[in-house]
Amino acid sequence: MQYRLIADGGALLDEGGGTAEMAGGALVVTPERGAVLRVAPGDVVEIQEPQPYVVLLTLSDGARLELSRIGVMRTQLLAELSEARVADTERVLLLDGVGKAEAFPGWADGSPAELRLYDDALVVVPAAGLAEKIPYAFVKGVSTDSSGYTINLQVPGRPPIVVGRLARRTSEFLDLLRARTAAASGRTSHFLAALLPGLGPVALRAVAALLRDGLAAPRAGLEAVEPTVFPALLAAATRPDRVAAAGHLLGLGPSWLGFKQTVSVQREGSGAGPWHDSARPPVLDHDGRAGDFGAGLPGMLAAGLMSGFDGPFDSYGPGLAYGLLGTAGGFQSPSAGGPHLPRAVFPHQPVTPAYTDYAALTDAADPAVLAFLLVLTPSGHLVYEVLNAADHATYVFTCRDADQAAQLNRALDLLGFRVEGIYADATSAGSRYRKAAERLPALRVLRERFAGRAIHDDGWKLAISRIPGPA
Repeated sequence: MQYRLIADGGALLDEGGGTAEMAGGALVVTPERGAVLRVAPGDVVEIQEPQPYVVLLTLSDGARLELSRIGVMRTQLLAELSEARVADTERVLLLDGVGKAEAFPGWADGSPAELRLYDDALVVVPAAGLAEKIPYAFVKGVSTDSSGYTINLQVPGRPPIVVGRLARRTSEFLDLLRARTAAASGRTSHFLAALLPGLGPVALRAVAALLRDGLAAPRAGLEAVEPTVFPALLAAATRPDRVAAAGHLLGLGPSWLGFKQTVSVQREGSGAGPWHDSARPPVLDHDGRAGDFGAGLPGMLAAGLMSGFDGPFDSYGPGLAYGLLGTAGGFQSPSAGGPHLPRAVFPHQPVTPAYTDYAALTDAADPAVLAFLLVLTPSGHLVYEVLNAADHATYVFTCRDADQAAQLNRALDLLGFRVEGIYADATSAGSRYRKAAERLPALRVLRERFAGRAIHDDGWKLAISRIPGPA
């Protein structure tokens, strides 16, 4: 293998022969002489093949790594790097969603990309450029063109996302996207019915439409549905030790209440795994004479006498299945001297279909649904208060109006409401949030507008009052 390492400005830093492999979760280039180069997959922002058998990697710091003469390992190396790059990009940029992602290779906005559908969001990891997360709560519409193979997602604040080249998985992607988008629009409706037992179906539907997963609803909007909705939800969602703090914050200005599901309730199916005795390999060739019991009712009755067949055709024995397979042309029973070939038995485990486990919303040790309050103060601040999690500080951001409050709400949702990267150091080489702060717009917005935080102790109220106003 030959390599060339080129700096951001175009200067050649190093070149020569060596080896390249995926090791320890990274691409490792070991020169024949000199220091080893380790490239984390998340630091690869673009993968190109400018010439046959030449791979060019553009790195997050602007440098480029060119690999050539890789030989027969080229395809495997590219496949492993591409797969690792998607997972590492999501981890480094805090983009992963709730649950297990369904991955689809395709194109997004004119570039090759991997499209990953989580329970709560679509994550797009392009072959070139920055990855993007789109929570379903912010998807306003999904449509297709006349061909049915190009999908358009309407997302406020940006041009439509154009998805295509999904080949035979287009319908699968579209159906799953629509299903999960629809589920996200009413994510909280399952437990809202329990929190608001006195509310009628139509009013409950209106509340669920306002309280989409991760999207805070204005207090005025909830009270417009029914004046008691907001106080009832607030009382149900607030820990006893947060009641006084919530009451104090509500007196500071307009407020919004939101819920964010943080635990997946989708469970995969299990079972139906075939088993066979390794000492008796399956016989796939039964000489084409495995299922003729004769024509008409006599043949069907003969089939019905067969025993030991475990399946949906128990009324007629295996003859019906063989007939459907088209292998019923020349069966002879063993008693008639026909061939009697041994068969492997394939018993199955009990089958559990995929299902939604709503019990997970209440069984988790930590809150499975995060309840939060946003309050816009006259001093130009947005206060973010988590109502149902212990040891969670109050976060304050500079905020001019309701539009900026919605922008901050969306930025928090893009981070999955994980707040550590907002206040932690992101300047040191030892910071795990440095790359995310540099490359993730949502985190940059939150860090730029971060005014301070207040720990819930005896000095909490004083700390809130001392947070300076916007410059």
